[in-house]
Amino acid sequence: MQSEAMEQLVGSGNTATVEDEWMRLIESQDSTPDQLVGYRCVLKALCKCGRRTTAETLAWAAIEAIQTRVGGPQTLAVAGNFLLSIPDSQELRTQVTELYRSVHAEYDGLEALLTEAGLPGGRPVRRALRTLDVCLEVKEGDFLAARDDGGAARVDEIDREAWEYSIVSQDGPETIGAVHLADRYRPATAEEFQVLLHFSRDALLKRLKSHPASMVVDICRANGNSITSDELAEMLVGELLTEAEWKKWWTRARTALKKHSDIRIEGRLPYTITYDDAPIDYAVEMLAQFEREREPEARYAVVDKYVRACSGRVASPDRDALTKCYETLREQAVELVSSKASRAGLVSTMAWRVGQVIEAADAGALTEELIRTTEDIEPIFSAIRDNNLLDLACNALESARPDTWCDLLTSVLPILPQSYCDRAVERLTQAGRTVADLAPVAQRIVASPVGHFGALCWLWDGPKQDGLLGNMTPVTVLARILRALSDCKRSDTMPKEQIKAIGAQAKTVLSARKYERFMKCLETVDGGMALALRNQIAQLDNLGRVVHDTLLSRIKSCIPESSEQVVVPVWAREDLLLTTSEGLRRKQGEIEHHVNVKMKENAKAIGEAAEKGDLSENSEYKFALEERDLLRARLAQMNSEMQAAKVLEPADVPTDMVGVGTRVVFRRIVDGAPYEMTFIGPWDADHDAARFNYQAPLAQSVMGSHVGDVISLSHADVSGEYEIVALHNSLEF
Repeated sequence: MQSEAMEQLVGSGNTATVEDEWMRLIESQDSTPDQLVGYRCVLKALCKCGRRTTAETLAWAAIEAIQTRVGGPQTLAVAGNFLLSIPDSQELRTQVTELYRSVHAEYDGLEALLTEAGLPGGRPVRRALRTLDVCLEVKEGDFLAARDDGGAARVDEIDREAWEYSIVSQDGPETIGAVHLADRYRPATAEEFQVLLHFSRDALLKRLKSHPASMVVDICRANGNSITSDELAEMLVGELLTEAEWKKWWTRARTALKKHSDIRIEGRLPYTITYDDAPIDYAVEMLAQFEREREPEARYAVVDKYVRACSGRVASPDRDALTKCYETLREQAVELVSSKASRAGLVSTMAWRVGQVIEAADAGALTEELIRTTEDIEPIFSAIRDNNLLDLACNALESARPDTWCDLLTSVLPILPQSYCDRAVERLTQAGRTVADLAPVAQRIVASPVGHFGALCWLWDGPKQDGLLGNMTPVTVLARILRALSDCKRSDTMPKEQIKAIGAQAKTVLSARKYERFMKCLETVDGGMALALRNQIAQLDNLGRVVHDTLLSRIKSCIPESSEQVVVPVWAREDLLLTTSEGLRRKQGEIEHHVNVKMKENAKAIGEAAEKGDLSENSEYKFALEERDLLRARLAQMNSEMQAAKVLEPADVPTDMVGVGTRVVFRRIVDGAPYEMTFIGPWDADHDAARFNYQAPLAQSVMGSHVGDVISLSHADVSGEYEIVALHNSLEF
């Protein structure tokens, strides 16, 4: 019976049912972990509801009953659990103490150990029981494993009068008392990883090489039955294996572990290795997890993981289980298709993929019909990121639109994931498309670096098909990648998940093969271009510290010393925020309102919510705390901005080129229509008055331009090619 239900039962005064449950547990004649949990559930419920005397009586009677039926050690295990449930019961302390005396009557120095452990006295129950259990098990010559780190020790001598242990650990010999010994160590076998590491390194290395899977199982069991591959690598690399040896060793170990029915390997980099000594029915486990999920994407992930695991174990997936999953996913796909949801194509290909495994008839019919009747297929393909599902979508496209599928696939190529672009090009070239036919795709990709970032990384990494880049140089592609990262950094509307994904992908492609592509690109640029790239990279904070610093160090060697003194323009400086005096006053007022109004109101809300009691269940209190954290973060950001702020004076505004404070007069190329834009600080921007934040991507693309330059603008109702015809100082009146 669950603890919550038992508490309600006790609170209702229905003691008869409580006693029935207690008798059922006693009569089961069992002391398994589940049974002990049941005992403790009843006792804790009684204590929580103020029925401690009843709990003590039931516990005392149960110990007497169990003792007449089973052996002393089993009774002692149950009684110890009772005492943990009612730790302030002196009567139970005395009863458990007597059980220790009875079970371990022949043990030399038992009375002194009981006194040292503090069970008859006032030491906390859990600590006292742990001391007794460890010390009664450990003998001279036994090994110990540290509880909180990777250390180990050997017991050389035990003084049973003073209860002091002479041990040898990695730190050398020492003498330690019984209580502290149990606090620091647990009993261990001579074959455990920690023991072998410190006392028999040669035997450990031999076992690592000959039995990698069993070694991982032992390590896993010693770490709470679960460990990640990163944690495992941290234990082994440097200490026992080199980085290169680790990769080969882990490949062997992982392959062998997949054949262990009591081991699960989950996730991807880092993997999680879980040990379970009970037989695992993977199909039942998969179905249970499948049913717990509600979204089709999460359900498909469960099935895909199961199918992959079966392949790794060289076992056939359970057809009946997969049939249920297929039927459920197909029903969800039909609903999405009928409602014209953007995810319909994704879910229908998921159902198709599962249907392939069980060889279901017409598994792809739904996807083909969707593509046949959908005018714009781009949303379908943009939602699919998995290569296997994209293969199915392309098959459906070829089947449903036989006359136009090549044109359609070419049109969606820029939105495909980096890993699939070469496969799409291969399909097209096999159908007769030439490099000349596909070359314009590269131009479309670089024209929208954020929207086509996956394909942009594909161009950077180098398409398998030669000639697709045409006259485009690698440095052009690199500049677009850096521009995309800069746009992400400055955007206020882009989803955080997309920004994070773009940053992670950029780190991967730029650092690939030890920065090989990046270094080859640098060989083609002069000092000025290298300096420009350095300035771009220096402003980015979404590349990660290691990749960011490595790129800068690699690029420094390409910059002549004479170029090092080139000044970064003010509009590109990250440590400076230009504003007018009026903009500065507005920001100061905003900070004062934030501190004196919003934060004070929040402090008041926290106090009022706290007065309602039971903070663990108080949603108003939790919400107020979350709001406090947001307000503090916002204040820190505003203070940081104020530290970087500098008032822009009229004399600071350039009129020989576009800069901060410049009013720019444009003329549209096609019809001569005029248009004006003023570029000013973020605290002075007013889109309705055509005053734009100079830090925005559109403004940054115009900064530094001169009269006569032609600029491509895309803003609200303004788009097309524009010539700059005049520049004015917007701060002069």
